[in-house]
Amino acid sequence: MNPPRVSVIVRSMARPSLATALASLAAQTWSNLEILVVAACGSAHPPLESNVGPHPLRLVPSEARLPRPLAANAGLQAATGDWVTFLDDDDEFLPEHIADLAEAAMRADGAGIVHTLAQAVFNDGRRETFGQPCALVELYTRNFIHLSTALISRSLIEDGCRFDPSLDIHEDWDFFLQCAQRTKFHFEPLQSFLWYVDAGSSGTAGGRNHDPERFVRFRDRVYEKWQTKYEALIAQSEPLLQEAATAAQKAQWSEALAKIDEVLTLSFNDPWALNLRAMVERMQGQTAMALKTQELATQVRPYDPAFLCNLGQLCLEQDDRETARVCAERALALEPDYAPARRLLGQVNRASLHDTAV
Repeated sequence: MNPPRVSVIVRSMARPSLATALASLAAQTWSNLEILVVAACGSAHPPLESNVGPHPLRLVPSEARLPRPLAANAGLQAATGDWVTFLDDDDEFLPEHIADLAEAAMRADGAGIVHTLAQAVFNDGRRETFGQPCALVELYTRNFIHLSTALISRSLIEDGCRFDPSLDIHEDWDFFLQCAQRTKFHFEPLQSFLWYVDAGSSGTAGGRNHDPERFVRFRDRVYEKWQTKYEALIAQSEPLLQEAATAAQKAQWSEALAKIDEVLTLSFNDPWALNLRAMVERMQGQTAMALKTQELATQVRPYDPAFLCNLGQLCLEQDDRETARVCAERALALEPDYAPARRLLGQVNRASLHDTAV
């Protein structure tokens, strides 16, 4: 059986960095790969070779300059792969990037989006990790998936997912929200994409590539577009969560878990459902399972001090004091007067003092 074909779409402004981006594609170890360079700068784009390394390359021409969403859609129209991904002409893939994602896609249990982490590289040499597992309810409030870290199933394109031409920026976030109405997302904790944050001009990134006014203006357009869907999801999930919490308070574990499963079917990786499931598992004495569930809840809602403290408490019960301390300190960094984090830190310190005294 032939490996699935992957199409890589490069929206090119014919910048000098294009050569480096294409070199990173030439080095990809995945064999069944096609490269599509969309001439987003218009007719002035120079011609290109028909291959990069062992991989075929096609230039998708345009007589006019193409905005970001239109360039992306031109690439989707031209792509022939079973899976599609994107690389901007100022970023890079490490050699195993496509191979690792494609192999993950083959074991992703039907997920139409397979995604990973980005290494955000700044001009001053700093590197930060960007990305996290996807939860539908969180995706309605913010984007945490870089387009170049995701493989997109052709079935989603055939089902009509496209980049919204009215969104000069955040078009990738809106695209992922379209996909999330149709499929689950599968996350792989890789860091094989180099995102040169300061090099772009969208205004959506950090460093010098950040335009706060533009960011907020188009963010609010995305909010407005998806508000009805978001509110409908909350209206469905909140009563189920309340019923699950009531059942858990009465130690009706099977009923609580059934309601939690209903929420997770409606809203994949819902952090509140995961947080409650971890509590139920802990009360049933399944501490290791609860720890794994709470880790995922905290990954999809990393800015919530309550989730961090719940994770830290479970770590402390497993005698992992160092991780418990990190959780407490991260919670306090988010909310300096957060009492549960101070209590957790006190528990960790007392346990360490007790060991020293013994």
